[in-house]
Amino acid sequence: MQTIYVVPHTHFDVAWAFTRDDYYQINELIYSEALELMRKSEFKFCIEQCYLLKAFEERNPELWSGLKEMIQEGKLEIVDGQWLMPDTMRPAGEVLIREILLGKRYAREEFGVDIPVAWAADNFGLNAQLPQIYKKAGYKWLAFRRGLGESVGNRVSEFLWRGLDGTTILSHWMPLGYRAGLYVDKLEQSFSTLSKVAATSQILMPSGSGSIPPQEEILDAVDSWNKTHKGSFMKVATPSEFFTALEQQGKEFEVIDGEMYDDEVAKVFPDVSSTRVWVILGTRECERLVVTAEGLATIAWLLGRQYPSEVMRRNWEKLLFIASHDVINGCSVDEIYEEVEGHFISMRQELGELINECKEYIIGEQENGSNKVVVFNVFPCWVTGWVEVELGADSSGINEPGLRDNDDEIECQALEIEIDSNGVFTRAKLGFMASVPPLGYKIYDIIERTKKPTSKIEAEGNKLITPFFTLWVDDKTGIVEVYDNNGRLLIRGNELIVDDEIGDLYFHRSRLERPIHTEGGEGIRFGDFKPVSFNTEVDNLKARITFEDAYYSLVWPYRLREKYKPLLYRHKSIEVYKEITVYRDIPRIDFTLRIKNRHPDVRIRIRFDTRIMQPDYFRETQFGVIGEPGKFISGVSFEVPSLSWVDCSGRDRGVTFFGKGIPINQMGKGYVYLTLLRSVSTLSADGESGPFVPTPNATEIGSYAYEYALYPHRGGWKEANSFRKSDEFNDSLIASQICLGEGIQRERSFLELRPDNLILSAFKKAEDSDEVVLRFFETKGEETMAEIELFRDIKRTVVVDLLEREEYELKPTGNTLKMKVKPFEIVTLKLGV
Repeated sequence: MQTIYVVPHTHFDVAWAFTRDDYYQINELIYSEALELMRKSEFKFCIEQCYLLKAFEERNPELWSGLKEMIQEGKLEIVDGQWLMPDTMRPAGEVLIREILLGKRYAREEFGVDIPVAWAADNFGLNAQLPQIYKKAGYKWLAFRRGLGESVGNRVSEFLWRGLDGTTILSHWMPLGYRAGLYVDKLEQSFSTLSKVAATSQILMPSGSGSIPPQEEILDAVDSWNKTHKGSFMKVATPSEFFTALEQQGKEFEVIDGEMYDDEVAKVFPDVSSTRVWVILGTRECERLVVTAEGLATIAWLLGRQYPSEVMRRNWEKLLFIASHDVINGCSVDEIYEEVEGHFISMRQELGELINECKEYIIGEQENGSNKVVVFNVFPCWVTGWVEVELGADSSGINEPGLRDNDDEIECQALEIEIDSNGVFTRAKLGFMASVPPLGYKIYDIIERTKKPTSKIEAEGNKLITPFFTLWVDDKTGIVEVYDNNGRLLIRGNELIVDDEIGDLYFHRSRLERPIHTEGGEGIRFGDFKPVSFNTEVDNLKARITFEDAYYSLVWPYRLREKYKPLLYRHKSIEVYKEITVYRDIPRIDFTLRIKNRHPDVRIRIRFDTRIMQPDYFRETQFGVIGEPGKFISGVSFEVPSLSWVDCSGRDRGVTFFGKGIPINQMGKGYVYLTLLRSVSTLSADGESGPFVPTPNATEIGSYAYEYALYPHRGGWKEANSFRKSDEFNDSLIASQICLGEGIQRERSFLELRPDNLILSAFKKAEDSDEVVLRFFETKGEETMAEIELFRDIKRTVVVDLLEREEYELKPTGNTLKMKVKPFEIVTLKLGV
């Protein structure tokens, strides 16, 4: 006999088509009705996100107490139970862990329950490390709605989903979404569809929708079903009841690999990766800030400073709100993003202040001392990289400032300098290559510069020649060409493309099969780009080329363009500023791009041609790498989200694209595209993905800035160490001028993690003890012997899960620890120091 588990529920959006407060009021009504039903009948219900329970606790304690009673009676089940339901494809992996940690801790502390069911009711796809994340956070099962491919979805709805590291989780895909049992007059149709793909005789039928009140009539519908259907039994249930029965079937389930990001069966809305891109840019910046602040605050705490628990919690909660599935994806109403922008501003200020305070405490800044430069490295490995530092007036009367590392003067470059009437500098900006110990600092003395460069970057017209490659920039278009030392063209691009855009917050749509225009000259004949300026600045360690142009929607003559050059340019709609930077000692090309957009209804992208005929593409995902070998050879992909980098490699060479928040999200035929903005004005233009609500702020009229880089390399991404190089680009060394006395330790390391395929995710104070939590992950899919070295002896080491619950102990030796790490494994340790 088949058993049908009808699961009444409602999906909670903290913000989407209504505001945050609107949704609170809506859900207060919903759960008041649900509480009444549960109290007077056998009705059962679900609640997804612990943020909502916390809001009830603060604003309606009576309702909260009633819901607590129902949770403890088993009538109300907390499913998923994260703080908020995040998008799992776009936030950093550590953010996803904190959503679970904050939510599950609240559920355990307030209701005494663990949460076994991960309930991904509305996530726009699922990243490939979620099986491991879910299992290490105490989930047993997963129910999800979006991302499964048609080849699986047409056959089976229950299977074992296997992640990058090999972890599996028993999963149910919702073939009819979360509304399968919502309409009681269609239960027959739903049952017929669900039973065709059910792997066993146990059938899950979710009965709810977004912000929908509980349906009391489902109780009568269930009774009626059981009176008229002898071959099946229907019951009102919770998800845990379904999964418990499913496991008891003893079936050997099919194993499905990889991320769940397919658009065939249920929409994952890939184009949201380019909706309100400024939100992704700000999120990446604040992710880096909060993790850096947390790590430095932990070091300062170990040295005696009070740990800023409230500051960290407040900023994490802001970030977890931004990471929620309808917010980070840009597909909410305009009012939501006023709050998001406010969060970005406050996080930059508060976390920036905390970082500076912790740096000063760690080093021991003194009022009576001499000015020096300190460089902090936030990575647990040695980093050698480019640093720029602002210097104020120095009391020693220095004319041209330089820097000394112990007894050795280092090469540096005066990027900016101001001097007084006596020739003494009053302000300067220096650039130099710093080599800084793992998760530590190095101090440099400010001296009179005497050292001359041993070699420098060469310039020939529009070319910049470094030891690694030659860069040429077209002074009419701003298009870049990169050549190796043998004169072979490796990359051509940094070309701006303006496309037609008539879509909405969810979808890109165009009326044209070609661009409106490109800097290379493709597109509609009526408009064109006009160059404005071209400048080259060359010095010994760093050189740059700046280029400006503007797009005009109308030029004259606009016919016979191959014969006549434009004489009149009218309707300037897009202004472009490009800065291309190379270094003598770094094999990387950095780009800064600023756009002032006045043109509605456009999509603006940057295009690069890698000139690799049959490339394999790889992109960073949360705690790992997703490969696309052999794909996108004949066509360009739909938009796929990457976190910070995408690699395109052939047989003997490749190039990695780094972005500071830019979703590098289209690839194919050797090309890579960076989408900078989409100008749209409606939440949903089809009335299906959402309401037809105007979103005038999403037209992206205004000024925007972007930073990205190219890293040409030999071999593939593993040999090039692209994961590590991307982190170095995104989290550059932090330099500042500081006043220090004598006797200060000139360089110091607080944590080292070896080898370099291990990446630090978190270094924080433990939630429930005066111990330190260290989280890291393996990046190359290789079994590794990890070596951890702390700045003080490790008294105790325990492997813990993502909720910091202890699993088993390891034996440290003094201040070091060794342990085996599996491919793509996420490791969390609790250290007693």
